Amino acid sequence: MSETRHEKIDLLPVKNDYVFARLFGRRSHERVLVCLLNAILNGKPHIKDISLDPTEYKKTSQNGKSVRLDIAATSDDGTRLHIEMQCHNEGNIGDRASFCQARLREDELQEGQNYSSIPNIISIWICDESVTKRQSCCHEIVSMYKDNGVDPIEIASEKMRQFIIELSKLEATPKRFLNDMFSIWMMFIRDPNSIPPEFLKIDEVKEAMDELTVMSSDPITRAEYLARQRELNDIRSGMSVKYEEGIEKGKAEGEKIGEHKKAIETAKKMLNDGLSADLVAKYSGLSIADIEGLKK
Repeated sequence: MSETRHEKIDLLPVKNDYVFARLFGRRSHERVLVCLLNAILNGKPHIKDISLDPTEYKKTSQNGKSVRLDIAATSDDGTRLHIEMQCHNEGNIGDRASFCQARLREDELQEGQNYSSIPNIISIWICDESVTKRQSCCHEIVSMYKDNGVDPIEIASEKMRQFIIELSKLEATPKRFLNDMFSIWMMFIRDPNSIPPEFLKIDEVKEAMDELTVMSSDPITRAEYLARQRELNDIRSGMSVKYEEGIEKGKAEGEKIGEHKKAIETAKKMLNDGLSADLVAKYSGLSIADIEGLKK
């Protein structure tokens, strides 16, 4: 695929959580996710391989709360990973991250196992808007001992780590505090059209761009993205729309678009074979006006 092909396509925004999850959480494209995670974790730990996990956590009690994650995975060293793309600041990132981590820990221990067997859990939240009052774009949260007047502030445990990344602060953060791949991936997520051609020589970045181009060219994927975007807009305006209903509507719209394109291609072939407009309309399902337009 040409390195410049993406410039001719109206690329879907990676900052949309549906697009993000489809792009980085797709099986057979795990190495793209591994590259992104290593750019964020910067060797702590270095991930060699991952396996994608279920993202749906149903409620465990009648009045409980179910959770739908964007991406969930387990690394080669057993670390559980949760990656979330957050388009808007809802003022509850910390609480949501803690709740999701708690759900990831459910049923991790079997009878007779030691508590030290609980795997490490890393939660990563990539936010399009500012969600903290801090100046840098990347923040790590772990369990800490607070100053008690006698002992110093120190890390208590790194079993549960949270990363909050604020894309809006990327440019304001001194480059010496960010590794190169981190900056490239955040630039890609924020605006894939802004990626310089030389960065597309990186295999994983090019693979992500190629996949995004394919997704952006697919009418059904685009319709599903639009359905999710409508839902997000409705949530922001205080309306309540079920995500599943929006997806089903988007799929139906996308299928209609696809069927219409197939009908046009069929009609073109029939016209090239010399069939009359009436016959082409009859067998393609298009109107006479559509057929006349194709002939012109």
